[in-house]
Amino acid sequence: MKPFLLKVEVAPEQSFAVRQQVNPLFYNQWHYHEELELTYVQEGSGIRFVGDSIQNFQAGDLILLGSNLPHFWRGENQTAANASTECQAMVVQFNANFWGETFLDLPELSIIKELLGKARRGIHIRGETRQGVANLMQELAGTKGVNRIMALLQILQQIATSTDINFLSSDGFNIPLNDQDTRRIAKIHAFTLANFAQKIKLEEVAATVHLSPNAFCRYFKTHTRKTYSQFLLEIRIGHACKLLMEDRLSIGQICLESGFGNFSNFNRYFKNITGLTPQGYARMYR
Repeated sequence: MKPFLLKVEVAPEQSFAVRQQVNPLFYNQWHYHEELELTYVQEGSGIRFVGDSIQNFQAGDLILLGSNLPHFWRGENQTAANASTECQAMVVQFNANFWGETFLDLPELSIIKELLGKARRGIHIRGETRQGVANLMQELAGTKGVNRIMALLQILQQIATSTDINFLSSDGFNIPLNDQDTRRIAKIHAFTLANFAQKIKLEEVAATVHLSPNAFCRYFKTHTRKTYSQFLLEIRIGHACKLLMEDRLSIGQICLESGFGNFSNFNRYFKNITGLTPQGYARMYR
Protein backbone atom coordinates (compact mmCIF):
# COMPACT_ATOMS: atom_id res chain seq x y z
CA MET A 1 0.00 0.00 0.00
CA LYS A 2 1.71 3.19 -1.10
CA PRO A 3 1.18 6.56 0.53
CA PHE A 4 2.89 9.77 -0.51
CA LEU A 5 5.59 11.55 1.47
CA LEU A 6 4.27 14.55 3.41
CA LYS A 7 6.60 17.40 4.38
CA VAL A 8 6.08 18.39 8.02
CA GLU A 9 6.66 22.12 8.56
CA VAL A 10 8.54 23.16 11.72
CA ALA A 11 9.14 26.76 12.79
CA PRO A 12 12.82 27.85 12.43
CA GLU A 13 13.13 28.51 16.18
CA GLN A 14 11.74 25.08 17.12
CA SER A 15 13.01 21.50 16.76
CA PHE A 16 9.59 19.83 16.56
CA ALA A 17 6.02 20.82 15.72
CA VAL A 18 3.06 21.28 18.07
CA ARG A 19 -0.14 22.42 16.42
CA GLN A 20 -3.86 22.67 16.87
CA GLN A 21 -5.37 21.06 13.80
CA VAL A 22 -8.91 21.85 12.68
CA ASN A 23 -10.06 20.19 9.50
CA PRO A 24 -13.27 18.45 8.38
CA LEU A 25 -11.24 15.45 7.20
CA PHE A 26 -7.93 15.83 9.08
CA TYR A 27 -5.43 15.06 6.30
CA ASN A 28 -7.76 13.07 4.09
CA GLN A 29 -5.18 11.25 1.99
CA TRP A 30 -3.02 8.17 2.43
CA HIS A 31 0.41 9.53 3.42
CA TYR A 32 3.47 9.06 5.59
CA HIS A 33 6.29 11.19 6.99
CA GLU A 34 9.62 10.62 8.72
CA GLU A 35 8.40 12.35 11.88
CA LEU A 36 6.58 10.42 14.60
CA GLU A 37 3.11 11.80 15.28
CA LEU A 38 1.13 11.97 18.52
CA THR A 39 -2.54 12.94 17.97
CA TYR A 40 -5.17 13.67 20.59
CA VAL A 41 -8.66 13.97 19.08
CA GLN A 42 -10.59 16.73 20.83
CA GLU A 43 -13.69 16.85 18.64
CA GLY A 44 -15.17 14.82 15.80
CA SER A 45 -15.33 11.20 14.71
CA GLY A 46 -14.76 9.10 11.63
CA ILE A 47 -12.57 6.27 10.40
CA ARG A 48 -8.81 5.88 10.85
CA PHE A 49 -6.42 3.92 8.60
CA VAL A 50 -3.03 3.02 10.10
CA GLY A 51 -0.91 0.51 8.19
CA ASP A 52 -3.24 -2.45 7.71
CA SER A 53 -5.54 -1.37 10.58
CA ILE A 54 -9.01 0.12 9.98
CA GLN A 55 -10.84 1.50 13.04
CA ASN A 56 -13.37 4.13 13.98
CA PHE A 57 -12.11 7.12 15.93
CA GLN A 58 -13.91 9.55 18.20
CA ALA A 59 -13.19 12.44 20.57
CA GLY A 60 -10.78 11.36 23.29
CA ASP A 61 -8.70 9.03 21.12
CA LEU A 62 -4.92 9.29 21.59
CA ILE A 63 -2.66 7.73 18.94
CA LEU A 64 1.13 7.55 18.54
CA LEU A 65 2.32 6.80 15.00
CA GLY A 66 5.88 5.76 14.19
CA SER A 67 8.24 7.09 11.55
CA ASN A 68 7.12 6.43 7.94
CA LEU A 69 3.97 4.57 9.02
CA PRO A 70 1.26 5.14 6.36
CA HIS A 71 -2.00 6.53 7.68
CA PHE A 72 -4.93 8.85 7.18
CA TRP A 73 -7.91 10.07 9.16
CA ARG A 74 -11.25 10.42 7.40
CA GLY A 75 -13.76 12.52 9.33
CA GLU A 76 -17.47 12.07 8.99
CA ASN A 77 -19.45 14.24 6.60
CA GLN A 78 -21.76 15.46 9.32
CA THR A 79 -25.05 17.19 8.64
CA ALA A 80 -26.28 20.52 9.93
CA ALA A 81 -28.29 18.61 12.55
CA ASN A 82 -25.03 17.66 14.24
CA ALA A 83 -23.01 20.04 16.35
CA SER A 84 -20.01 20.44 14.07
CA THR A 85 -18.72 19.58 10.62
CA GLU A 86 -15.13 19.61 11.77
CA CYS A 87 -12.63 17.43 13.54
CA GLN A 88 -10.22 19.08 15.96
CA ALA A 89 -7.02 17.62 17.33
CA MET A 90 -3.82 18.48 19.16
CA VAL A 91 -0.88 17.13 17.14
CA VAL A 92 2.80 16.76 18.05
CA GLN A 93 5.24 15.77 15.29
CA PHE A 94 8.93 15.11 15.91
CA ASN A 95 11.86 13.37 14.28
CA ALA A 96 13.26 10.47 16.32
CA ASN A 97 16.76 12.01 16.16
CA PHE A 98 15.94 15.71 16.44
CA TRP A 99 17.88 15.83 19.75
CA GLY A 100 20.95 14.22 18.15
CA GLU A 101 21.97 10.82 16.85
CA THR A 102 23.20 9.44 20.19
CA PHE A 103 20.87 11.07 22.74
CA LEU A 104 18.48 8.11 22.94
CA ASP A 105 21.42 5.75 23.45
CA LEU A 106 21.74 7.02 27.02
CA PRO A 107 20.83 4.15 29.38
CA GLU A 108 18.29 6.34 31.18
CA LEU A 109 16.36 6.74 27.92
CA SER A 110 16.26 3.09 26.86
CA ILE A 111 12.50 2.78 27.49
CA ILE A 112 11.81 5.80 25.27
CA LYS A 113 14.01 4.44 22.49
CA GLU A 114 12.13 1.14 22.73
CA LEU A 115 8.79 2.99 22.59
CA LEU A 116 9.73 4.81 19.38
CA GLY A 117 10.57 1.45 17.83
CA LYS A 118 7.23 -0.05 18.89
CA ALA A 119 5.42 2.96 17.44
CA ARG A 120 6.16 1.66 13.93
CA ARG A 121 2.92 -0.34 14.33
CA GLY A 122 0.91 2.59 15.69
CA ILE A 123 -0.11 2.72 19.36
CA HIS A 124 -3.57 3.43 20.80
CA ILE A 125 -3.23 4.89 24.32
CA ARG A 126 -6.13 4.35 26.73
CA GLY A 127 -7.23 4.73 30.34
CA GLU A 128 -5.60 7.06 32.85
CA THR A 129 -2.51 7.37 30.65
CA ARG A 130 -4.60 8.92 27.89
CA GLN A 131 -5.90 11.72 30.10
CA GLY A 132 -2.52 12.33 31.67
CA VAL A 133 -0.82 12.62 28.29
CA ALA A 134 -3.61 14.83 26.92
CA ASN A 135 -3.08 17.23 29.84
CA LEU A 136 0.67 17.29 29.24
CA MET A 137 0.12 18.00 25.53
CA GLN A 138 -1.94 21.06 26.46
CA GLU A 139 0.91 22.25 28.68
CA LEU A 140 3.47 21.52 25.95
CA ALA A 141 1.61 23.80 23.53
CA GLY A 142 2.26 26.76 25.82
CA THR A 143 5.91 26.12 26.70
CA LYS A 144 9.07 27.58 25.18
CA GLY A 145 12.78 26.87 25.15
CA VAL A 146 14.22 23.88 26.97
CA ASN A 147 10.89 23.26 28.70
CA ARG A 148 9.50 21.99 25.39
CA ILE A 149 12.10 19.20 25.29
CA MET A 150 11.45 18.29 28.92
CA ALA A 151 7.68 18.23 28.40
CA LEU A 152 8.00 15.94 25.35
CA LEU A 153 10.27 13.57 27.29
CA GLN A 154 7.73 13.47 30.11
CA ILE A 155 4.95 12.62 27.64
CA LEU A 156 6.99 9.82 26.07
CA GLN A 157 7.94 8.45 29.49
CA GLN A 158 4.28 8.23 30.52
CA ILE A 159 3.43 6.28 27.38
CA ALA A 160 6.52 4.07 27.59
CA THR A 161 5.76 2.99 31.17
CA SER A 162 2.02 2.48 30.65
CA THR A 163 0.14 -0.79 30.22
CA ASP A 164 -2.89 1.06 28.83
CA ILE A 165 -1.81 0.64 25.22
CA ASN A 166 -2.54 -1.61 22.26
CA PHE A 167 -1.03 -1.81 18.80
CA LEU A 168 -2.92 -0.88 15.65
CA SER A 169 -1.11 -2.33 12.63
CA SER A 170 0.10 -5.92 12.37
CA ASP A 171 3.70 -6.65 13.32
CA GLY A 172 4.69 -7.68 9.80
CA PHE A 173 3.16 -4.73 7.98
CA ASN A 174 5.63 -3.30 5.48
CA ILE A 175 5.19 -1.76 2.07
CA PRO A 176 7.27 -0.68 -0.93
CA LEU A 177 6.94 3.00 -1.74
CA ASN A 178 6.35 4.33 -5.26
CA ASP A 179 4.18 6.98 -6.88
CA GLN A 180 2.05 4.58 -8.92
CA ASP A 181 0.94 2.76 -5.76
CA THR A 182 0.09 6.10 -4.16
CA ARG A 183 -2.40 6.92 -6.90
CA ARG A 184 -3.86 3.42 -7.04
CA ILE A 185 -4.43 3.04 -3.30
CA ALA A 186 -5.94 6.53 -3.08
CA LYS A 187 -8.42 5.62 -5.84
CA ILE A 188 -9.30 2.28 -4.20
CA HIS A 189 -9.88 4.00 -0.84
CA ALA A 190 -12.02 6.72 -2.39
CA PHE A 191 -14.14 4.30 -4.43
CA THR A 192 -14.68 1.94 -1.49
CA LEU A 193 -15.58 4.65 1.01
CA ALA A 194 -18.06 6.16 -1.46
CA ASN A 195 -19.73 2.86 -2.36
CA PHE A 196 -19.42 0.39 0.54
CA ALA A 197 -23.13 0.70 1.43
CA GLN A 198 -24.10 -0.93 -1.86
CA LYS A 199 -22.96 -4.03 -3.70
CA ILE A 200 -19.49 -3.57 -5.18
CA LYS A 201 -18.50 -5.76 -8.09
CA LEU A 202 -14.85 -6.71 -8.31
CA GLU A 203 -14.79 -5.57 -11.93
CA GLU A 204 -15.90 -2.09 -10.88
CA VAL A 205 -13.24 -1.46 -8.27
CA ALA A 206 -10.54 -3.06 -10.46
CA ALA A 207 -11.50 -0.71 -13.30
CA THR A 208 -10.78 2.34 -11.13
CA VAL A 209 -7.07 1.43 -11.22
CA HIS A 210 -7.11 -0.06 -14.74
CA LEU A 211 -6.44 -3.65 -13.70
CA SER A 212 -8.20 -6.88 -14.53
CA PRO A 213 -10.06 -8.48 -11.58
CA ASN A 214 -7.39 -11.17 -11.17
CA ALA A 215 -4.52 -8.69 -11.36
CA PHE A 216 -6.33 -6.40 -8.93
CA CYS A 217 -6.74 -9.19 -6.37
CA ARG A 218 -3.05 -10.07 -6.55
CA TYR A 219 -2.01 -6.42 -6.35
CA PHE A 220 -4.23 -5.63 -3.37
CA LYS A 221 -3.20 -8.72 -1.40
CA THR A 222 0.50 -8.08 -2.07
CA HIS A 223 0.37 -4.47 -0.93
CA THR A 224 -2.05 -4.70 2.00
CA ARG A 225 -1.60 -8.25 3.36
CA LYS A 226 -5.36 -8.77 3.09
CA THR A 227 -7.89 -9.49 0.38
CA TYR A 228 -10.12 -6.75 -0.99
CA SER A 229 -13.18 -8.58 0.35
CA GLN A 230 -11.64 -8.50 3.86
CA PHE A 231 -10.84 -4.80 3.48
CA LEU A 232 -14.43 -4.10 2.37
CA LEU A 233 -15.82 -6.11 5.28
CA GLU A 234 -13.73 -4.12 7.76
CA ILE A 235 -15.02 -0.85 6.29
CA ARG A 236 -18.63 -2.06 6.53
CA ILE A 237 -18.29 -3.44 10.06
CA GLY A 238 -16.56 -0.25 11.18
CA HIS A 239 -19.48 1.76 9.84
CA ALA A 240 -21.93 -0.57 11.60
CA CYS A 241 -20.06 -0.09 14.89
CA LYS A 242 -20.38 3.67 14.54
CA LEU A 243 -24.13 3.40 13.92
CA LEU A 244 -24.53 1.09 16.91
CA MET A 245 -22.76 3.64 19.09
CA GLU A 246 -25.15 6.36 17.89
CA ASP A 247 -28.13 4.20 18.92
CA ARG A 248 -30.58 5.84 16.52
CA LEU A 249 -31.33 2.98 14.10
CA SER A 250 -32.54 -0.58 14.54
CA ILE A 251 -30.02 -3.34 13.98
CA GLY A 252 -31.91 -4.34 10.84
CA GLN A 253 -31.52 -0.82 9.44
CA ILE A 254 -27.84 -0.77 10.40
CA CYS A 255 -27.38 -4.06 8.54
CA LEU A 256 -28.72 -2.52 5.33
CA GLU A 257 -27.00 0.86 5.72
CA SER A 258 -23.65 -0.91 6.17
CA GLY A 259 -23.95 -2.75 2.87
CA PHE A 260 -25.07 -6.22 4.00
CA GLY A 261 -27.73 -8.00 1.99
CA ASN A 262 -29.00 -10.26 4.76
CA PHE A 263 -29.04 -10.29 8.53
CA SER A 264 -27.40 -13.69 9.05
CA ASN A 265 -24.29 -12.67 7.09
CA PHE A 266 -24.16 -9.38 8.99
CA ASN A 267 -24.27 -11.18 12.34
CA ARG A 268 -21.63 -13.71 11.31
CA TYR A 269 -19.15 -11.22 9.88
CA PHE A 270 -19.69 -8.77 12.73
CA LYS A 271 -18.84 -11.43 15.31
CA ASN A 272 -15.84 -12.68 13.31
CA ILE A 273 -14.31 -9.20 13.29
CA THR A 274 -15.36 -7.75 16.66
CA GLY A 275 -15.82 -10.92 18.71
CA LEU A 276 -19.36 -9.80 19.61
CA THR A 277 -22.81 -9.90 18.07
CA PRO A 278 -24.26 -6.51 17.03
CA GLN A 279 -26.64 -6.72 20.01
CA GLY A 280 -23.77 -7.53 22.36
CA TYR A 281 -21.66 -4.69 20.96
CA ALA A 282 -24.51 -2.21 21.45
CA ARG A 283 -25.03 -3.36 25.05
CA MET A 284 -21.32 -3.13 25.82
CA TYR A 285 -21.06 0.38 24.42
CA ARG A 286 -24.10 1.60 26.36
